[in-house]
Amino acid sequence: MVNDTVYKFDEQCRPLPYYGNTVISYLNQEESPVFRAAVEVQNRIRTLDFSGHLAFLPPDSFHMTVLTLCREIDRHTKYWPPMVPEEARFKEVDRILKNIVDQVPFPEEILMEPEECEITKIILKPADEKSRQKLADYRDEVSAKTGIRHSWHDGFRYHLSLDYLVKPLDLRQEKEKERVCAEFTEKLKKEVKPFILPKPDFVIFNDMMSYETDLNLRGERY
Repeated sequence: MVNDTVYKFDEQCRPLPYYGNTVISYLNQEESPVFRAAVEVQNRIRTLDFSGHLAFLPPDSFHMTVLTLCREIDRHTKYWPPMVPEEARFKEVDRILKNIVDQVPFPEEILMEPEECEITKIILKPADEKSRQKLADYRDEVSAKTGIRHSWHDGFRYHLSLDYLVKPLDLRQEKEKERVCAEFTEKLKKEVKPFILPKPDFVIFNDMMSYETDLNLRGERY
């Protein structure tokens, strides 16, 4: 398997339990150009002969991750929030972190735009320097107040995930992937204009198939 996907999906592309919480902006509004473009890209990828190597995400879960917070795989590591007991149930982790995140105001008028299409995601970037700085400042403040700063914090690339690569591709499939991604990179840049990033939410997940604002939907596994 590829990267941390081994924790998220099995070799048959079925979701595995993967507990955590994060801050995301939903990009699943049907009238949104970026949502419509993402659906088009995903539908095209589904037609490729290596689509069986991919675990596809449902369009109603499409979002842009603003900041990764705490996951079960972070327990007993330096990325576990310092104000939370290491043996705490995830329901308690959720409650504590949500209270902190909700106190950090999100800046208005952040403009995003597509940068690149990859086989598993659409890379997004701030459309201007003011948006870049406002988003960076927000992320830094949430990170400071939660005590969570992952190793990729400064180099994080904003994105809208479409799927996960569960099985590696051969050389021919890699070339096909590159061709399709190049085609859609051009298409996205032409057709999706800068858009205002929706106000983000603190959400929980029990696996990679859905992201919930209702903390009562937390599972009982951890």
